[in-house]
Amino acid sequence: MKVISPLLLALALAGPALAAPPADIPAAIYADPPADPAFPASGVAVQIPSGGQMMNAMLYLPTGRGPHPIAILMHGLPGNEQNLDLAQAMRRAGWAVVTFHYRGAWGSAGAFSLDGIGDDAMAVMDWVHMSGATRTYRLDSARVAVLGHSMGGYAAAYACAHTPSVLGCGLIAPWDISADQPALAKMTPAERDSFVTTSLNDIDGRIAGMTAREIAEQIATNGQQWSLADFAPALANRPVLVVTDTRDDDDDKALALMPALAAAKAKKVQAVTLDSDHGSNDHRIALQILVLKWLATLPGAPPLK
Repeated sequence: MKVISPLLLALALAGPALAAPPADIPAAIYADPPADPAFPASGVAVQIPSGGQMMNAMLYLPTGRGPHPIAILMHGLPGNEQNLDLAQAMRRAGWAVVTFHYRGAWGSAGAFSLDGIGDDAMAVMDWVHMSGATRTYRLDSARVAVLGHSMGGYAAAYACAHTPSVLGCGLIAPWDISADQPALAKMTPAERDSFVTTSLNDIDGRIAGMTAREIAEQIATNGQQWSLADFAPALANRPVLVVTDTRDDDDDKALALMPALAAAKAKKVQAVTLDSDHGSNDHRIALQILVLKWLATLPGAPPLK
């Protein structure tokens, strides 16, 4: 019996209305790679230690013997959007992708805190460099890229700035926490309550150890210490991808980071603005293409087909 590939089947069922994919779209966007029965693609649930607690994580392994380059993908606050379409696309392109939940988020042990997100990011970085993890999962710890969305963009910048060996840093609608501090600090208690109700209304029930109101208080009091622009000197000698959205809030548009990178004489910055919202909800394919093409420019990256 002849076996028809899922892609060919989809094209046949769709009929002439579905055109062939444009030549400039990476195959990993629309086609699965050839299967390898000895080393099939797989998903592995793991736990990563951070500060004496265990963070829930997933490892998306690509097909093939490896060792595979690693892409660490960090979600925002609280992580309703995890960008797993990016994880799957990166895996199809040959990257082993690590996603995780910060301490106190989505069932990970411990208490969430803005103070802890940098430590959590570095804990994941340490884990992908452990000989046990690299050997067990056929990972190449010499080829690590870090990407993050929203608060995950801040965490990714932190991890990149503190790890000189990282190949590149991808920041998607990165949250500059310090940008919110002046306005929050001036608010009355009633105004702060209103801010929490309108802007942080998706947090309570999804993280442990802090309420949305306590996060707002933490930003109002200490927000200046979480400045995205502070990482610019350490990122200046690395490839950096910055993706922002026209319909996003100003604190997610890298408004202070971009001039800081220019001042640090960064020469490997690719900045792209999508005509979309904070989650790039109507530009997901465009975002996948951007990320895959940028990853392919990094040293030692798998060839993009």
